[in-house]
Amino acid sequence: MFFPEAARRRPLCVVAPRTVGEVASVMRIATATGARVTVRGGGLSSNCVADGAVMLDLSQHLNAARPDGDRGVVAGGATMATLLGALAPAGRAVPIGVVDNTGLGMATRGGIGPLTRSLGLTVDHLAGVELVLPSGDVVHLSERSTGEEGDLWWAVRGCAPSVGVVTSATFRTHEIGPVWVDRAVVGPDALATYFRVAPELPRSTTMSAVLGHTPLSPVEPVLFLYTACSSRRDEDVRRAGAATSAVIAAAGSSPLYRAETTGHYPAELPEFAIPGASGAEPAPIRLPHPGDGPRGSFFGKATFTGPALDDAVADALADRIRAAPTKACRIDFQHTGGALADADDSATAFWGRTGEWSIPLNAIWDAPHDSEACTAWARDTVRALAAHSIGVYNVELRPGLPETEAETRAAYGGNLTGLRTIQRRYDPTGVLAPPL
Repeated sequence: MFFPEAARRRPLCVVAPRTVGEVASVMRIATATGARVTVRGGGLSSNCVADGAVMLDLSQHLNAARPDGDRGVVAGGATMATLLGALAPAGRAVPIGVVDNTGLGMATRGGIGPLTRSLGLTVDHLAGVELVLPSGDVVHLSERSTGEEGDLWWAVRGCAPSVGVVTSATFRTHEIGPVWVDRAVVGPDALATYFRVAPELPRSTTMSAVLGHTPLSPVEPVLFLYTACSSRRDEDVRRAGAATSAVIAAAGSSPLYRAETTGHYPAELPEFAIPGASGAEPAPIRLPHPGDGPRGSFFGKATFTGPALDDAVADALADRIRAAPTKACRIDFQHTGGALADADDSATAFWGRTGEWSIPLNAIWDAPHDSEACTAWARDTVRALAAHSIGVYNVELRPGLPETEAETRAAYGGNLTGLRTIQRRYDPTGVLAPPL
């Protein structure tokens, strides 16, 4: 599977290694010849393919996962779904993002989902990696790494694709019980109340949301609430439900949809997407295969904000979703805070620990003539959040755009200088694409 934009690109060649030794050979040859290399794992990143670069496709053969006591070991081309499937018989899991078809590119750069508030990022559970450097050398990194390898261990936890190819990773796992989820669809005027209610919730509860469109409301956009509580205490579940009800009350009318469910994480939880006509469950997110024919386009931004989003921001964002060029465009509010801040920004390469929300702005369209309007909409919507932005989620960085340099500084903040020093040390000719 490929990210839609990546599927339109033309790599120099595609190499599907069967062993770590073959990965090392590719990197040595690329360094010697001056070729660029991109890495395809899960295929969700737009940067897994680049025109004129060698695409190292780990997904063909290096795609297994296995439990190892209270840890999980996953090969470089496997998805988080593969890892979670291997852990499920033992009742263990790793917190992941909002979809399970992401690979180690996402897992080593962040991983924000319904358990971030209680357990932290996916990358916070990284216990060790096998990393192939641009030189072809293979290193094994963990909390025991020191010296220059200690620097690499710091860098791979937040910026792994910029320093090497991760061919294997080990994650700490958790016993995760059933998660209770309360979903509701209301009018966008309730957004300001949502901004006030969500930060007051305990770590066991996350209240994420989406501004977007649904056949449930053919004309006006809606606010979709997704409240997830991982606590087994009845009082915590009641408090989570009351928070959802408080936002619904602010809408001034009955919800267009509301449903509660309890299931095992993540396979039995509903999708983080707005229900369709008559409350139909949204289809799981699946990426297209090459050759599937016409496909849509996507242009995304993602900014971190603190908890103090106010009425003015709520009004501005409600206006932005009403102005979206297509009804597929959406603004997500992935609720963080809590355990995200248990580590300092400088403890790993990941930057944005003080955030209360990660807000992806997703411009999506089918018709080519909507391209300019949709990309402009995403950029303008970012500007509506500028006064509250504390950073950019690095997974949405795109090379070659006018804003790339500024977004890179925002994505890595005070860690950027150190990351660039490490990247120059191990990849002085810029084999890994794109460079920081």
